[in-house]
Amino acid sequence: MKNKEVTSLHDTQLAEIERLINEFKEKFKTRTSDESNFITINEIERMWGELQNNTHNIYSDMIRELMSGVNEKDLIRKKKGSTPKKG
Repeated sequence: MKNKEVTSLHDTQLAEIERLINEFKEKFKTRTSDESNFITINEIERMWGELQNNTHNIYSDMIRELMSGVNEKDLIRKKKGSTPKKG
């Protein structure tokens, strides 16, 4: 992937994380503003779990993408040169 594409992907991922957080905040704010329909602990835990799960998936994708872009050739070559030969 080219640097421009990677930057665009990361920007998209960051925007999605921000959207998820803002959505969580808005739901929380809405559900805590009316005392007759106040959010329950179970609902908070469910919303929190959804937020964690959704952002975790984005973070995992981001890390996988970063790792796939690492050039290991020099590291492997150096490692091979410093490893004692058997036999």
